[in-house]
Amino acid sequence: MKLLRNIFIALSVLAAGVSQSYAQRVFTENQSERIACAKERLYAIYTFLDASKPSDQKKYEPASCGTGAKGVNMPKYLEKILPEMDMRRLWQVSGEGSGTEFYSEAEIWRQPIGLVFNFLELMEQIDSGSAYTTTETVERITRFKTQMMVYIDRLKSRPSNYELRTSMEGRGRSIIATLDLIDSEMGSVLESFKVSPRLWRSKFRKAVMGITTLSNSLYGDIVTVNPRLMPLELSMEDNKKSSADIYRAQRDRKLKADNSLMITVFMLIGTLAVFISGYMLISDKNDQLTKAIGQYMQKSSVWADDFSRQFLDINVKYIVLGTLLLFCVVGAIFGTGVGGFTGVLLFAVFFALGLTFGLKMPGIVLNILKRRRGEKINAQLMDALILLSNSLKSGMDIVQGFDMVSRDLRPPISEEFSLVIKNYKLGSPFEKALEGMEDRVDSRLLSYMVKAIVLQRQVGGNLTKIFERIVENIREESKLEEKLQAMTAQQRIQAIVVGVMPWVMVGVMFMFQPDIMVSFYTSTVGIIVLAFCIFWIGVGIKLVNKLGEIKV
Repeated sequence: MKLLRNIFIALSVLAAGVSQSYAQRVFTENQSERIACAKERLYAIYTFLDASKPSDQKKYEPASCGTGAKGVNMPKYLEKILPEMDMRRLWQVSGEGSGTEFYSEAEIWRQPIGLVFNFLELMEQIDSGSAYTTTETVERITRFKTQMMVYIDRLKSRPSNYELRTSMEGRGRSIIATLDLIDSEMGSVLESFKVSPRLWRSKFRKAVMGITTLSNSLYGDIVTVNPRLMPLELSMEDNKKSSADIYRAQRDRKLKADNSLMITVFMLIGTLAVFISGYMLISDKNDQLTKAIGQYMQKSSVWADDFSRQFLDINVKYIVLGTLLLFCVVGAIFGTGVGGFTGVLLFAVFFALGLTFGLKMPGIVLNILKRRRGEKINAQLMDALILLSNSLKSGMDIVQGFDMVSRDLRPPISEEFSLVIKNYKLGSPFEKALEGMEDRVDSRLLSYMVKAIVLQRQVGGNLTKIFERIVENIREESKLEEKLQAMTAQQRIQAIVVGVMPWVMVGVMFMFQPDIMVSFYTSTVGIIVLAFCIFWIGVGIKLVNKLGEIKV
C-alpha cells in the first residue's frame, strides 16, 4: 500500500510538472516559428537599408520560414536609390559634448525596423522562460512603444521640406501606416498585463501575433515591386500565399487546441493522483482516524449540551460545514483566478484550512457566546443583589429571593435564577443548583455571590451584609473599569484602524482599478502577499491591544 501511495504521489508531481511546463510556454510551436521568421525578415530589411555594406553581400537566406521559403537578393529599386537616401541628411539631433548628429533618410527608416526586431526578440525570450519579471517586461515594452512613437513622429514630419511618405518610390506611405498599426498593437500588449492571469495569455498572444503579421507585411512592402506595376502572375502568387496563410492559421488553431487538451489531461491526471494519494494516506491510518472521529463526536455532544445550557439551540455540524463551505468558496475563487494545477493545489490548501478551522470553530463560538452572556449578567448582577438583599431584609429566605429575581428581572439573569429554582424544586440541593449556575456562566462576580451563599448556608453569617459588600465592590469595579476604558481608548481605536484601514484602501483601489486588482490578487504573488498582509495585520492588532492592557 505504501509503495502504491508513493507511486501516485510521484505521478501527481510529474503531472504537475508537465502541465506547468506546457502552461508556461506563451506561444505555440507554429507561432514561435512565425515570430522567428518575422525577425529574420526584419533583419533582412535592416541590412538592405545599410548603405555602408556592399549590395552584392545583401541577400536574405531564410532559415526559420519553412522549407518552401526562397532566398531574396536586395531589391533592384532599393539598390538604385540607396546611395541617394544615404546622402540625404534629414534629421538633426544634438549630441553630447561637441558636434551635432545628422540622420540620413535610410537611417530614419532603419530605426523603427530595428526596434520592432528587438521587440520580437524580447517575445522569444519571454516564450523561452527568460528571467525577466513582469515589471521588467512591462518597462521594456513601454520603452519600445515610447521610442516607436518618436520614430513615427519623425517619419510623419517634413524635415528639410522633404516628404518621407514618398520615399522608396512611394512605399513610405504604406510603411508608415504599418508602423502605426504596430505601435497600436504594442499598446494592446501593454494592456494585456492589466487583465487577470487567466485572460492575459490569450490577449498577449493575439497582440504579439498581430505585430508578427504586420512585420511580414512590412517586409512585403519593401521587398516586392511597386504594387501599381505588379503583373497578373504576381497577384495570383499572392492569392496562393493567402491560401497558405489560411492553412497555417488553421494548423495553428489545431496545435493550440491540442496543446490545451494536453494541459487539461495532465492537470486532471495530477488532480486525480493527488486525491488518490490522499485516500491511500487516510486508509493507512484508518484505525487512528476512526478513533479521532469518535473522540470528536463525543466532544460535539458536549458542545451541544453546553450550547443548550446557554439557552441556545445550535447544531454543531452547521458551524463546521458553514466554516468549511466559506473556505471552499474563497479557495474556488482564488483557484479559478490562478488556474491550472496550481489553482487545484490552492483550492486543496483552502479546503484543508477550512476543515481545520471548522473542527475548532464550535469551541471558539461557544467561548465567545459564553463570555458575552457573562458580561450581560455582570451588568444585571448589581440589581439582582440589591433585590436579594431587600427580600432578605423583609423576612424572606434566599430561595424566595431567587424566585423574586427570576420573576422581576429580564433575561439572561432571570433565566439563570429561574433554572436554579427549577432544579431545587426537582430535588437537587440548593448548593448544587448554585454550582451548576456558576459552571454555566463565565462571571467572576457571580462566582463571588455563589460562594458567599454556600458559605453562609454552611457556617452561618449575615448574608445581607455580604450582598451589600459585593454591591459596593461591583460599583467600585465599574468606576475603575470606566476609567480604564477612558485611558485605553486611544489604543483600542488604533487597533481598529490597523485592522480596518488596509481593507478600506484595498476596497478603494478595487473601485478605481478593478481589472488590475483582480489580476494581481488572483495571481500566485498576489495570494502570497494577501496571506502575509493578513498575518501581519493580525500581529499588529494583537500588539496594539497588548499595549492597552492594564493589570490591576
